Amino acid sequence: MTKSLAFVLAVTAFGSFAACKKTPTGGGGGGGGWVVGKSGLMAAISDEGTLGRSYDLGSTQTLNGIACRYAGEAWVVGDDGTLLYTNDAGATWSAQEVPTTSNLRALATQDTGPVYVAGNSVFLTTSDAGAHWTSVATTASFRSLAAAQHGSTVLAVSDDGGVWSFANGALSRVTTLPGAQSVALSPDGKTAVVAGAGLALSRDGGQTWTQLAVDATLSDVNVLDDDGTAVAVGAAGAIANLSFGSVSLQHVGTADLHTVHVASSDDYDAVGVAAGDSGEVLMTHDGGWTWELATNVGRTVLGVDQIGVGHR
Repeated sequence: MTKSLAFVLAVTAFGSFAACKKTPTGGGGGGGGWVVGKSGLMAAISDEGTLGRSYDLGSTQTLNGIACRYAGEAWVVGDDGTLLYTNDAGATWSAQEVPTTSNLRALATQDTGPVYVAGNSVFLTTSDAGAHWTSVATTASFRSLAAAQHGSTVLAVSDDGGVWSFANGALSRVTTLPGAQSVALSPDGKTAVVAGAGLALSRDGGQTWTQLAVDATLSDVNVLDDDGTAVAVGAAGAIANLSFGSVSLQHVGTADLHTVHVASSDDYDAVGVAAGDSGEVLMTHDGGWTWELATNVGRTVLGVDQIGVGHR
């Protein structure tokens, strides 16, 4: 993330926001990372956890997830077919038209490949930055998506614990992991981790799974590297660190955490963000091993991502 301040932005639903761009008052953009959530929350945070300027468009639309790509692109998904896009590192945001009004709940990007968006009985792909979207037939309700940044693996998790693979233009259920809530992939797509009733680990791109002993209910997970180093967060401030197949568990605060992203495990001082209920935002500056309260954004946070290497 850059060290510049950014902004807090509340967005309207798609119908009243289409075909226009919104620029935050007093500046904004310049890269960084964002948290999104309930009541139209979008908050950008510096490496030090500082919030920037804000304005409110009067919407209470829930924003469910965010995924960044390269140094300037990011997408945000929300209820009622809401899909927002920036290609200038957040200086302006516009709504993209999608062929659905269903709640969009998850998304993922590939460095040189498509962008994927999913939600209630909907799965969409685009290969031209959202100019055109292709709908994939499904009746599943998806809550999480992961796409390998440098590989072809694409996995999704549905509300019933189903783990799905997307390949050759079609979705297929690989397995069912009871309680599964989130899935993440290593950059090469070979290592996959599912968070939910503990953690499950795959070393073959999601085809076979091993349950790991973790005494926690976990809602989101981020795989940091091809070795499978991962960080997961969940109920009552739970933070689980996975390294070389072993898991350590800590609790930071008591708020339920819904989302996590750590920039990279290659650097010991990598910055990361975790957040959830009550607007609490935690930050790490050592690749996810230790955390501290950075700020409070006042509304429940449901998604987070960072511009640059290691995005969703």
